[in-house]
Amino acid sequence: MSISQSDLSNPHYGYDFVVATTQESINATMDEYMSTIDSPEVSICYIMDPNGNPKQIDYQTLIKQANGTDPFSVPNKSDPSSTELQNLAKAFFYYGFKAKIGLPNGYAPLSPGGPSLPNIVTLGANTATVSYNLLSSEFTVVEAQYGPRGIIGWLNESQPAGKAWVFSSKVDLRLGATSEYSKLPPSVQAKIKNIGGNAFSVQQLLFDLDNAALESIPTISGVEAGTPLYTALESSFIGAYFSKLKESGEPVLSYSITQSTTPSSTLVLTDLNMEVQPVVGSNGLPVSSPTLEQQKITTLCYLCAANNKPLPAASPFTWNWIEESDALKYNGALAIKRDTFSHYIKNELITYIRENCYKVYVKVWMDGLKCKYKGELTGGQNPNITFPSAGEETLKISYSSSDHDQAGLDGDMGKMKVDTSYTVSVTFSSNTIVIEQHLVLYLYIRSLQSSKSGNVFDKKITDTYSLEVGQNGELTANKTTKKVDHSVKLKANWFINLFTGLNDLLKNFEDYEKTFGSSSLKSIPITFAQDFFFPGGKTFSFQDIEFSKNQDLVSHINYVEPS
Repeated sequence: MSISQSDLSNPHYGYDFVVATTQESINATMDEYMSTIDSPEVSICYIMDPNGNPKQIDYQTLIKQANGTDPFSVPNKSDPSSTELQNLAKAFFYYGFKAKIGLPNGYAPLSPGGPSLPNIVTLGANTATVSYNLLSSEFTVVEAQYGPRGIIGWLNESQPAGKAWVFSSKVDLRLGATSEYSKLPPSVQAKIKNIGGNAFSVQQLLFDLDNAALESIPTISGVEAGTPLYTALESSFIGAYFSKLKESGEPVLSYSITQSTTPSSTLVLTDLNMEVQPVVGSNGLPVSSPTLEQQKITTLCYLCAANNKPLPAASPFTWNWIEESDALKYNGALAIKRDTFSHYIKNELITYIRENCYKVYVKVWMDGLKCKYKGELTGGQNPNITFPSAGEETLKISYSSSDHDQAGLDGDMGKMKVDTSYTVSVTFSSNTIVIEQHLVLYLYIRSLQSSKSGNVFDKKITDTYSLEVGQNGELTANKTTKKVDHSVKLKANWFINLFTGLNDLLKNFEDYEKTFGSSSLKSIPITFAQDFFFPGGKTFSFQDIEFSKNQDLVSHINYVEPS
């Protein structure tokens, strides 16, 4: 049950395209990103109001009110009678912390031989309860303990190397109308549901995970519960600070990203949602007790709508985007719905196709004792277009026209009929697109009692495009062309021609047919394929390309180095 089963046209889905990345690759790429991240140091301080409740105060304002004393510079367990603590007592300092998002010191691989970092993200089986571990490259907490006459105790502790203070939350990553996301101000929603150039990046995902409004109240690990340090972290970080951010929907520790310009992409992302996809078995249902390796290939799926089309509701997939055997080679997969890609091809070819859709006009009349004939073909007509919902044929285009006229009694002096038909068939299979065109021009012409008929133009062109994809998501193709000509040349024998002049009429029409044939039915230019760019080209490199068994266009992807 791999991406070869991708079936986004199934009524349960309907997304224009899906980007899916594994838990393992998300964590590895996020670790890499956070090892070089230059996030701001956040310093948050609180004083005690007249009722004994914490009240946030600007860090520099506090230092000024405390006669220049910086609470973070006062050593742990300092003497309450020291000048520094007396200054802080006069400013009613309560507690505070300073921290910076990043990888904590003392862990592998930054510190060889150190313990392994905990996963930043554990997807689990529910999009509403994704596990997120907030990690900090530095974290210091300070707290004053007050007695009847002022400060009687002082705590100042920092996160030790190799023993990180981890704040764990459950995050609701659903971006629909019934989730926590829907309760946020529109400006905050727009930052979380980023449809710009880095919509699928780990930087954006970290921003979404780090939003307090989407998180449950964190629990602390790495600090013994019930200790003064644990109490201080609960009071300063989880209590006063986190609760305030949760109300406003702000990111924790002021994490932010710069929205990049949208890279070249043929499909313009206009809406998205997220969905966690656990590993499924051969029955298409989630594995009840997944192994550790299966948990690693659980995927976070971005469900995407393009070009302002409505986004269907999230629905679990019945196939795996990555199999265990591919986990070491690929970070995920991207799939484009067959109908979406077929519409792209139609839009690319429609101008050329209309040129081969000819409306017929025929006129036959007597000019004295002579019968005259006239036939006109006008291109640029609108064909019938259908998109088959199943099978390798994904696009069918057809046009036909017919006209006839006669002169004399029941056409005994002359008669003419002209039919045109043009069909285009597009099929997807393996890594190829096959476009078959067939243009037919049928002529029946009669002079007195003699007549001739046949397909004076009957040509078929089959173009086969073998697809490849560049590292940045650009589609490339190699083309082979096969041409078949079943046109017939109509000619009367000399005796009939002697009395009817039929060959002269046929020659006139043959000359017209040559002009018609030279201006119509050409091989489809390869540029229609080479103009296509996959979404996500700034975030991923594309490893291969093929059509699934249901004709979705699919590719395995890997994260590029985050920056």
